[in-house]
Amino acid sequence: MAPPGRRRRLGDLLIEAGLISETQLKAGLNEQRKWGGRLGRTVVELGFVTETAIGLVLAKQLELPSVDLDTMTLPAAAPTWLRLDLCERYGVFPLAINPGARAINIATSDPTNLEHLQAIEFATNLKVLPTVATASAIERAIRKYYFGEHVDPLPSAPRPAAAAPKETAFNDTSFELDALLGEPPRKTGELPAMSSSPTPLPAKAPAAAVVAMNNAIEVQLRREIAVLREKADALEEINGSQVRALRVLLELLIESGLVTRDEYLEKLHAPE
Repeated sequence: MAPPGRRRRLGDLLIEAGLISETQLKAGLNEQRKWGGRLGRTVVELGFVTETAIGLVLAKQLELPSVDLDTMTLPAAAPTWLRLDLCERYGVFPLAINPGARAINIATSDPTNLEHLQAIEFATNLKVLPTVATASAIERAIRKYYFGEHVDPLPSAPRPAAAAPKETAFNDTSFELDALLGEPPRKTGELPAMSSSPTPLPAKAPAAAVVAMNNAIEVQLRREIAVLREKADALEEINGSQVRALRVLLELLIESGLVTRDEYLEKLHAPE
């Protein structure tokens, strides 16, 4: 699994490498607490750092291999090595499997998240060997190998660095869509102008731009679904813990003679 020793958090590694400041880390953590998701994705969307820079730092600091999923070709059997729900929930992709050694090599954008790696080990009963890859490349690989889609890497539009969390109510994908459609970029916080009639796409907009726009929207929807799935899993875990705690409390009450099982059942099934 992850390298042994003291756990090193992603935020600490980025600060040590000089990629972000303490203020930027606090801003990223605040955004993460408000909207969920992974810290690496959050600081990238805030414009503090690039995915590529994060990958290089993690690979170097943790002495892990790295891979470019957009350029490598994997066997068609790759999707059988790891369940799709695990890939989408933890943001990983299977690279290789060794049944004899009971080990699986996975691409991950955050090898510092030991809870996720341990959850995969528990679900697969295999030793997890992490390799660093960017989150967006992992998403594209999932769509390519699990869904059979042909996905080209999106061109990265320049984004201004921000020193504090954004408080805008619209999706940041709009900046990328403006660039793809050939429209002048809007200022931060500026909403689209209202019009009495729908604005058609530019007549000269290439088909590739429309495809790229649709891909961007689909990636965003997949990300939002993954975040909702993570929150649902967390709520399910909390509910399970509460049920177990109530069961233990009930057994203690029965064993101490403060209540009988018949009294409990009668109270439980009594009409409200």
